[in-house]
Amino acid sequence: MMKSIRSLWALLVLTAVATLAVACSDDVEVVEERLVHDPFDARIDGLCYRLSPETGVAVVTAGDIYYAGDVVIPEEVVYEGMTYRVEGIADKAFMACEKLRSVRIPQSVKEIGGRAFMMCYALREVALPARLKVIRGETFSNCSSLAAISIPESVEEIEASAFFCCASLVSVTIPNRVSKIGWRCFTGCTSLISVTLSESLTTLPEECFAHCFKLSAVTIPEGVVHIAPHAFNNCVSLAGLTLPHSLRSMGRGVFANCTALTSAVVPASVEEVGALLFSECKSLAAVSWPLPTIPEGTFKGCTGLKTFEVPEGVTRICIDAFSECSLLVTLTLPGSLTTIDSGAFRNCDALREVYCYGETVPVLPYAFDADGIFENVPIDKATLHVPASAVGAYQTTAPWNGFGRIVAIN
Repeated sequence: MMKSIRSLWALLVLTAVATLAVACSDDVEVVEERLVHDPFDARIDGLCYRLSPETGVAVVTAGDIYYAGDVVIPEEVVYEGMTYRVEGIADKAFMACEKLRSVRIPQSVKEIGGRAFMMCYALREVALPARLKVIRGETFSNCSSLAAISIPESVEEIEASAFFCCASLVSVTIPNRVSKIGWRCFTGCTSLISVTLSESLTTLPEECFAHCFKLSAVTIPEGVVHIAPHAFNNCVSLAGLTLPHSLRSMGRGVFANCTALTSAVVPASVEEVGALLFSECKSLAAVSWPLPTIPEGTFKGCTGLKTFEVPEGVTRICIDAFSECSLLVTLTLPGSLTTIDSGAFRNCDALREVYCYGETVPVLPYAFDADGIFENVPIDKATLHVPASAVGAYQTTAPWNGFGRIVAIN
């Protein structure tokens, strides 16, 4: 009895192996079976499909295998005497196929599911079909060998993290029909040098190009009204920046740690910006600023600033706005300035000349920490230049009375 059971088990194993060998003996290379299967109706020439006899449509799916090598998806497949048109690639169809090198997608395909090629670390080449309208979320996320991608003119939207951490991607052109790109769309594309943005965009989402270490220049097209937080954070090679006159607002830390950025012109159209906008931009030496407030940490750690003239019209400088600007020597404050928050110039220890044109002494919103404006700054070695009519007021008001010299502006 035991011998019969062993013989039956061996026969079943051999049958399964033979079946798998026949099914995978075609052009598509299979490296192993998936632990979790994706439902499919047929495996044809090595690819798994869901089939709809009612519509005659086939969709490529992951099935029960991981694909490898160079895959060519046909426009049509035949199964049990019926012809099906291949019009889609399912969610996660090629996800984690770590040995997949290339995929040729036919023009019949009009839908590619989310995460379809996610974590295909060896994928170098994929041609997208001309009928595609949306690149779904995380479609190519972590495709670290993908060096180039041609986005068809038909595409209207690129969803969140679609190209997240595509570390070999060098350049991207986003066609003009694209009106929306998602959160972290190109985050971590560490080889990305250039990007051409769609003229239909109105918003650049959060972290969309963050940590793109080689991105050297970007022109944001007219029509963009908002740049979300950290959109270009840590783009350490970004030296050229053009902002549009349509721009109305920018979020927190949009250009934080863009250490190669030397100058920036914030358009007069901008009405609101978040904290830390240019923080740690260590090469930044010139800025055009149109807003009445300089928010928290805007220029924190901008060690390239040696002189700075706060423009007329600014009424408030917020906490840490210029803190850690350790090479700032000369500072000019306008007559419009009324309020300076604690720590605004913290650790600006090279500061030696301050020109303050206010007839009324600028004050802290809370008087108990007035000395904190120039925390860790040796103002006793600096000279304060003020209007002749206000010398007495500055001499009796902290922290201004701590300056080594207070002189009238000629």
